[in-house]
Amino acid sequence: MRRTVVGALGTLVGVGLLCGCTPADLPLVAVWTSPDGTPVARVQPCPGDHASGVDLVSWDERESGDLWADDPSTGNPAADGPSRETTDSGWHMWSSARIGRTTFPLFAPPASWQVETDGTQALLPNRTYYLSFFGPRGSDTYDGHVSFTAADLASLDPGHVWADGRAMSRTAFAELVADKC
Repeated sequence: MRRTVVGALGTLVGVGLLCGCTPADLPLVAVWTSPDGTPVARVQPCPGDHASGVDLVSWDERESGDLWADDPSTGNPAADGPSRETTDSGWHMWSSARIGRTTFPLFAPPASWQVETDGTQALLPNRTYYLSFFGPRGSDTYDGHVSFTAADLASLDPGHVWADGRAMSRTAFAELVADKC
């Protein structure tokens, strides 16, 4: 009986893993503020890979509740992240450009990306920002992301970045990327 239960459980877990494939969610994006106060982002796909579909969305953290909950009664988006309708400060890249590791001013992405902006192109108080990209890797895929607020960036020490939900040195970010890739 015990073997049957263990076997059935193993089969269910295996089927679940094969059927419910979603892209890996990796902390491959960092943000910080330059000495002149400009918010800066680093999109860092894994070595040999490229990023596409880069987006910056934001939402009012005082009104949104849990944007990750799949609850139609609250109007919150599904668990795959906030929708573009929640943002009034952000942008969406719609070109098919293949982006390697790149650093750019957060609200001034490279012109070659063909970006469509939403609202104010500046860090706003009481907003949570979510910068993400899609990274294809052969038949596998992953999403790179970072979530942050203006207060998170203001709290950073010189030479530090915000990534993976916390402040860290640039060296620690490089090690994090190497570990995740």
